[in-house]
Amino acid sequence: RKPMPPELFAQLPVSKTLMSELGLYVCELEGYEADDLLGTMASMGESAGVHVYLLTGDRDALQLISENVTVLLATTGQTQEMTPEAFFEKYKTAPPHLVDLKALMGDSSDNIPGVAGVGPKTATQLLVQYGTLDGVYAHLDELKDSVRKKLEAGRENAYLSYDLATIRCEVPVDFRPEDCLVREADNDALWA
Repeated sequence: RKPMPPELFAQLPVSKTLMSELGLYVCELEGYEADDLLGTMASMGESAGVHVYLLTGDRDALQLISENVTVLLATTGQTQEMTPEAFFEKYKTAPPHLVDLKALMGDSSDNIPGVAGVGPKTATQLLVQYGTLDGVYAHLDELKDSVRKKLEAGRENAYLSYDLATIRCEVPVDFRPEDCLVREADNDALWA
């Protein structure tokens, strides 16, 4: 992955301070990706009986969708409310299987290699038929030679990609769902 541009890096401390002064919860933990923190907090909220809304432009978060986790996907010009039903309509599989999909087709924006020569259409067809990455590999003998050969040659990349695409939901973070309640903004600090 390319390093963060220095201009963006310089803005992070200011952004964190501003969010705190606005009364928003700021969470960070060295060594963990923001996706993993979001996944962990969403899982904790869901376990506490809270309906969680994640506002993000990162499609990786779609794997976190459940009956109690809705992703508000910010795209150019609009925000899409992604529920299990909306996800299925678009991807023809359940949200947790986004990881299986990326393991097969890859994702260049996240440096996830996938299986060379397997695109979104083939990956989706394989998952509709076999359910998971493991299911696909358990039925290689049923596939056309051309697809089978690609999958055999790309097995290592497929499982590496699966690992890379998976959002970890058990980060050791000191967090309680009530921490996310919006607090009163610090007007004195904001206007200083």
